[in-house]
Amino acid sequence: MRIKITFSNFKQDTYLPINTNYYLVRLINKLTLEYHRYLNSLLPAERSSQKFDLYTFSQLIIPNRKIINFKIGILSSEFYWYIASPYYQFLGLLAKELNTRGRVAIAKRMFGVKSVEFVHSPIFNSSEARFTCLSPVAVYRQRHSKHKSSSFHLKSGYVLPDERDYLPSIKKDLVQKYNMIEKDTIDHLDFDLQYDPDYIRKRNNRITKVITLENGERLPDQVRGVLAPLRIKANPDILRIVYDTGLGQLNNFGFGMVETVHMQHAV
Repeated sequence: MRIKITFSNFKQDTYLPINTNYYLVRLINKLTLEYHRYLNSLLPAERSSQKFDLYTFSQLIIPNRKIINFKIGILSSEFYWYIASPYYQFLGLLAKELNTRGRVAIAKRMFGVKSVEFVHSPIFNSSEARFTCLSPVAVYRQRHSKHKSSSFHLKSGYVLPDERDYLPSIKKDLVQKYNMIEKDTIDHLDFDLQYDPDYIRKRNNRITKVITLENGERLPDQVRGVLAPLRIKANPDILRIVYDTGLGQLNNFGFGMVETVHMQHAV
């Protein structure tokens, strides 16, 4: 399930930083701050002490915009944003807070909340689906390396679709998500992913996008993800999890949100 938020732009030529992920993460955290204990209680017991992170969100969808000096100029009177999660409770709290406040700030720019609509997940009744990306799909490998202080710190290297680690990393992540959401203990799934070869050829293999994360988290400053149409073969339950939680990693930082192509939505 997801919500579609329609923002009103009070001024013409409103500018935002070209990398908005950090500011959108801050907005979600602010809207859910009072509910963090409740949201954490939705997670399995072994994760209940961690921050609720089973959601993803799209890039800002701005019909009319311009890019100047690494800033996005919003020329539209309205623009849109999607947030998805398998937990209705999380989306319901966001919708309530957005509607109650009526206005929110993104990177210190104030926008009106015109509407918040619930969008049901599609009916996945086959083992294959086609998607488009609403935000880049990021896949990374982790390794620990020894620091001068004899402690260990996390380093990450991003994996691209032509690398051997790419598909196994995505499958491992989906197994973890499935076990968490369904409270199951599977350790394997049948899964295949292919990015649209015609699209890749037309783009001369330029299908990645680099996004800078301005944050104090233990994450790399820059994230490289893939933006391209794709086809996935998997169990319908897995397809639903991809739709509701995102594909790849760093979903709660705005990576891996997808939209279905030519599918019937639930009523």
